[in-house]
Amino acid sequence: MRDGCAACGACPVGPPLARPERELPSYGRAFLIVATGVLLVFTFAVATVAALFERESLAFDARALLRAAEAAAWRLKWLALPFSMLAAWVCARACAGMRREPARFVGLRAARAGFALTLLVAVSLSTLIAVTIPERLRQRELSRRAAENALLYAGDQALHKYRLRFGTYPASLSDLRKLDDPDCSIALAVAAMDAGKYAPETDLASLSTGRSKGRGARRTSAVRVRNASALSTDDLSGAGLSLTNYELVLPGRDRILGTPDDLTIRDGVIFETPRHVSPPSNLASNRNSKER
Repeated sequence: MRDGCAACGACPVGPPLARPERELPSYGRAFLIVATGVLLVFTFAVATVAALFERESLAFDARALLRAAEAAAWRLKWLALPFSMLAAWVCARACAGMRREPARFVGLRAARAGFALTLLVAVSLSTLIAVTIPERLRQRELSRRAAENALLYAGDQALHKYRLRFGTYPASLSDLRKLDDPDCSIALAVAAMDAGKYAPETDLASLSTGRSKGRGARRTSAVRVRNASALSTDDLSGAGLSLTNYELVLPGRDRILGTPDDLTIRDGVIFETPRHVSPPSNLASNRNSKER
């Protein structure tokens, strides 16, 4: 600089200024650390109060405050949680630098208090979010189960409408298209049930009269016809056959029929585990012989 500035041509007019005998220490770091901690605490407190007033019944007991804090932590998980962790790391390094050079920086105690507030918010958010994860997973499972049950009940409602109209369950799902469908709800139910397995059933009573050792006797035998989907509704009405039961099996979340997560409803009752299990060959032959 003694030779002057090459860009503008400025030249020095005297020797450089001497350093002052006393330099005031800086308080900027301490102020920033305290402001960061107070800002995080204020944000979390405002979110908690907002969640508390959103509840149906306003209460200020420990359980209500805990629930409100959990809701606030879950809302701030993508904003305040990463910011608090990053701020805690930065504040820790800043406090370490202030401790190494106490002559240049003042307010170490205040900086430590601000760092404690930042660390407290980060730990509190992490703990409250971790506590709510099992319950939220359970709620998510319940919502999935409700959606699956709604699909089964929609199919049951369509089948029930058909039975009210024709006095029997349909022999096949394609017969449901005979119903009036102004809102296309039946079409949506049929489209969802096409990927599953529908098995209507009926009970037939055959009456025969005869005499046995001089005494008249009336004998009634009940025969159950399963898997009558090969029949049609016209054939059923002409033959006097009425389908009185049904079983509907839909694929579960894996979209594959015949797996343990299949959805099963039978006569309007939903089963947790699928009942449509093919029996062994010997048991199936014995049951068929008994039915015959």
